[in-house]
Amino acid sequence: MDDKISIILPIFNVGPHLRGGIDSLINQTIGNENLEIIMVNDCSTDGSDKIIDEYAEKYDCCRAIHHETNSGGAHTPRNTGIEASTGDYIMFLDPDDRYTPDACETLYNAAKKYDAQLAFGRFRRIFEYGGYVQKSYSPYMDDLESAYPDETFESANFLDIPDVIWDNVVERVVYGKTLEVTYPRDKPIDVIHVDNIEQEPDLLKMQPSVWCKIYKRELIMDNNIRFQPFVSGDDMAFTLEGLLNAKGIVYLNNFISYDYYIRDLPEDKSITNTVNVRLLDELMESYIYCRKCTEGFSKEVQIVSLNPHLLHWMHTWKNSPFTKEENRLLLKKVNRLKKIHQPDMKTKMLLSSMTTAIESSIYTSKE
Repeated sequence: MDDKISIILPIFNVGPHLRGGIDSLINQTIGNENLEIIMVNDCSTDGSDKIIDEYAEKYDCCRAIHHETNSGGAHTPRNTGIEASTGDYIMFLDPDDRYTPDACETLYNAAKKYDAQLAFGRFRRIFEYGGYVQKSYSPYMDDLESAYPDETFESANFLDIPDVIWDNVVERVVYGKTLEVTYPRDKPIDVIHVDNIEQEPDLLKMQPSVWCKIYKRELIMDNNIRFQPFVSGDDMAFTLEGLLNAKGIVYLNNFISYDYYIRDLPEDKSITNTVNVRLLDELMESYIYCRKCTEGFSKEVQIVSLNPHLLHWMHTWKNSPFTKEENRLLLKKVNRLKKIHQPDMKTKMLLSSMTTAIESSIYTSKE
């Protein structure tokens, strides 16, 4: 193998999960001699800093970088890793998750085979304490049961509602008809390969996860793609910019590259699993940024890159108690987006329903 893959890990107080994440890279089938594992410590206080120093000393492929001040989010250590990387391809891992054993090899081979700047696969949501596994949402029919005969998957989508409701109600309301541009939807499909995102806007319907993808270095560097300073939503903006700018995209519909662990006990929650006004505020800032990125693209790209996330945002807001002042702050952000994101009547109705709901909550609040 002539190329090297840089894998970037943002690390802050990962605790007992850290070693498993790094080990899933060390043991990749592609061989860790072909990897550059960049571990960026954002001022951990739980001993994570010592663990990455240990790996850096033991393995030639591992590099430990330590920030002098905490940045408060994954965006800064990820950007530090990008600047420090030397690989021909770049990948990302949240260190409390895991790559599947052949993730790097399979995604790299797909990118090379199709001469694509971005390749990605599916992921599993593993509910550690609930004891079940979800497959990530895909707008295409799959055959994961044949690819993984020993596993049982539950379906998932943006709102975690039953597929029959998503397919026959929500998706049609939000998107209108299925955006069948290049590939059919009436049979299982294994590989989707397009020259650019306009050829298959449905690729934007999937969760914008940076960590189940491989990026050619030129895609990131030539387009100056970096993580924006959002505690939540930085991965969405980065993924969208990658898909919008990529010359060649490959999606492996029947390949799982990543195990995403859902740790939902009160004493073991990640930042993005703890809902507060800052999370929703910065998510909306990310939506505003993303909408601006789609200027000049088709109406279809503008709609599918954002509308499903608005539903997710609203679903989260409805299930989280906020004060009157907090709701006023969130309403201002929604109204900012409303001014720039109205590509069709359904989108206008969606945003109007969001503002109406928040205004009603403010009006009826006793605070």
